[in-house]
Amino acid sequence: MLVGLSHVSLASAQEEWCFLAYPRLPDGYRFPPGWRLAEPGDPIDAVVLTTAVPDYALKIVLKNIGDPLVPVVSLVADIRQCVDASAAGEQSAWMRARAIQARLRELPFPIRNSLQPEDMLLARIYSRDQGLAASYDSSARDLVRYPVAGPLDDVAEIATGLVGKGYLTRQFFDRIHCCPQCRSGHLSVREECRSCRSTNIREEVVIHHFRCAHEAPESQFRTGTGFECPKCARPLRHIGLDYDKPGSVTRCEECGGIGDKPVVGFKCIDCDAHHTADQVPVKTWYSYNLTSSGANRLLRGEPISPHASGDGPDRFRILLEHTQREQREFGVPYQVASISFTQRGAIEAQNVRLWEQSLLLMSDALHSALREVDAVQERPDGFLVLMPRTDPDGAKRAMDLIVGRMKAILKIDPGLQCVLLNDATVRELRDQAA
Repeated sequence: MLVGLSHVSLASAQEEWCFLAYPRLPDGYRFPPGWRLAEPGDPIDAVVLTTAVPDYALKIVLKNIGDPLVPVVSLVADIRQCVDASAAGEQSAWMRARAIQARLRELPFPIRNSLQPEDMLLARIYSRDQGLAASYDSSARDLVRYPVAGPLDDVAEIATGLVGKGYLTRQFFDRIHCCPQCRSGHLSVREECRSCRSTNIREEVVIHHFRCAHEAPESQFRTGTGFECPKCARPLRHIGLDYDKPGSVTRCEECGGIGDKPVVGFKCIDCDAHHTADQVPVKTWYSYNLTSSGANRLLRGEPISPHASGDGPDRFRILLEHTQREQREFGVPYQVASISFTQRGAIEAQNVRLWEQSLLLMSDALHSALREVDAVQERPDGFLVLMPRTDPDGAKRAMDLIVGRMKAILKIDPGLQCVLLNDATVRELRDQAA
């Protein structure tokens, strides 16, 4: 979606905008009024690509400019992630660059110059005046890219944290299988032999001999131009009278194995690893939109703390601080429990998808057993559970109930460990989240 000059005020339209042309402008090229080629020391308002330059060259140019938010447009067709607009022989690329730069100038200094990835991502979404939409990209290792994010890395992880803070909303885009060894999305999905996992397999028709009831692949009946039963040695002449073909089987040309149907396997194109279907995890991808809360924070010039990360730590921290104030003022007890899984590594190594499904079940069991006033924070090693107005005996009973529910619905033993944390550990967790 191209943004016109509707966001540019009359005053800004009369300003002079400096651009860096790379590699250089064609001879005789006339750029629009209000623009001029940047000279040494000038701030760069836009990078204008005049040809399809290599990725490494573009990265060097952007690194030398040192501005991760600067608009990059191309005068030739170019759909790379760092390019905000491309249009051969038209003025729309110049208009797009000016519209982006005008919105960048609305941002206060602390945001415009922040080096925090969260601030940069929000600022890019705001300045591009469009959502953080996911799109397919076969050249990307994940098969998904976010064009608005430009040169930023780990975009999905950053955006997930911003959703938890209320600065972005998300909408489902796709679920893509990824290699458990290198996390690449470049996987070949194949039909394989159940015994040796070879893809050198073929489908073969099954013949059923009516007289002796023998069933076998067609190749075992064929003798030259006709059929003869390998069990009773009688000839088979007429289909429907002597025999029929009730189905087919899969024969492996490598090991000779025969099965009713092949199995599905995955081959990673990047690292050459082979995996069975139950070993391959699925990553869910989303598109994102800026909320009014996120936009207001940007315009107020309030950078996001570099220590705040993860999915929804703010809510847990706020509730924890409120509960601690209640304890100090009124002596109201509270408890924080840690639930961890000692067998997680072993289960993931054997069957990643089984672990993912088991974790979802445990999360459901945990939330269904808690009160509305309790809070849960998911962590890489398990869960933290905050139980306001609860003494140690009450917390122990609640944890016994939760652990019992988890064990009742699981087919595996995750090595559940549940511990009530002391005050010093709780303070350390709170300080880490602050």
